[in-house]
This record gives sequence, C-alpha cells and structure tokens, in this order.
Amino acid sequence: MCTITFLPFKNGYIVTQNRDESPLRADAVFPVEETVRNQKIIYPKDPEGSGSWFVSAKNGLTLCVMNGAYHPHKKDGQYAHSRGLIPLHYLAFSDAVDFAKNYAYQKLEAFTLLVCSPLGVDEFIWDETDMNHFRHPAKALIFQSAPLYNAEQKAFRKTLFNYFLAQNSTEEILDFHTKTQIADPALNILMDRNVVKTVSTIQRLIFEKTNEVRYLKLGAAQLSRCNF
Repeated sequence: MCTITFLPFKNGYIVTQNRDESPLRADAVFPVEETVRNQKIIYPKDPEGSGSWFVSAKNGLTLCVMNGAYHPHKKDGQYAHSRGLIPLHYLAFSDAVDFAKNYAYQKLEAFTLLVCSPLGVDEFIWDETDMNHFRHPAKALIFQSAPLYNAEQKAFRKTLFNYFLAQNSTEEILDFHTKTQIADPALNILMDRNVVKTVSTIQRLIFEKTNEVRYLKLGAAQLSRCNF
C-alpha cells in the first residue's frame, strides 16, 4: 500500500515510492543486490514475504507493486504467493506484452504493477477477475493504493502533487514524499493513521551519468544510497 510518483527527467526519470505499512511489520533489508538474467538488480527485501515492492534493474527498468486494484477488496481464500515476488518475476519475461499474456497471476491477490522506463510507465492491474494493461507516456504521474485512498482522496492528493510541481523543481520530489504537505496526517503524502503509516521512502534516479537508488527509513538520520 503506497503512493508512487513518476517524473521524466533529462532523457531518464525519477520514480519515488512511499511504503505505507503497519509500523509493526519487520524492517526491510536494504540494499539487496543480485544478478537476474545477467543484469544487476537492487531492491529492499521484505523479510516476511521474501519479495519487494520496488525493484531497480541496471537496464533502466524500475518495478513497483501496490496492493489492490481499483477498489478495496476482501481476501478470497489462499493465494499462490506474496505480491512482493511479482516485480522479481517480471524480469523473467521479455517485455510487457509477454508478461501480461503469460504470467500466472490468476491465483494472486489483487495488485497493481508499474514498470517504469525512460519511455513511460506500463501499468498492470489485476482485480482477481481481469488483467488490464495500460501504457502511460513519459509525463508527471501519481499512483495511489486503492485500499488506502478512495477516489475523492486520490483527487485531493493529486492536487497536492500538481501544486508541488508548480512550486518546486523535479529534483526536489523527494521532499514531496518525506515532508509534511498538509495538517491532516491521514491524507498527507507522508501518511500516518497509527495502525498504518509511511514507514519508508525509496527512489530511483536514472539520467545522464546518474543511476542510483536511494532509501530512507522513517526516522533515519540520512539516506542510504546504492549505485549501479
């Protein structure tokens, strides 16, 4: 459950994701560095599900997963595996079309997967009935978790995003995710509803000679950085 922003920048992009989760959940391990299909990947690993919500690949892709589809849903029995494994599984497919056609998502809980590249964002939404694939060109975008934010709340938070962009530079987008924007903590981008809150922020910057992943745990004194 989270908030994700995508911004094209200098023939590359910056994607930033707040992880909104129970503060009681075990801390993620960052950085985890592995090689998949002969390319390096960097990600924070969730010890409870052995997956991740944000996986960066050296080839320029960043994969972000959110819980839920279009609306809040009820769990329906047993699921095949954690949704945190989906970004890692995506790397085994040749492209977005191959993934949408051949991935075994039918026994998974509802999810939204974003595949970010300099060309834009491929969005996959599985609502436990249908799989839909949307292609977004490279422009300023914000995505928000359906279990946490209804349509009205999403629209309001999108106005916060647009206002921030009008007042600040693209490089300052990390501030949007990590600093208080409004007084209401339940709707703030740095969200806090007691039982669920923003526990960390992660960011991928890829442009010119920069190819870096930044990770900030809530309350940490400084960013953790990892370069390709």
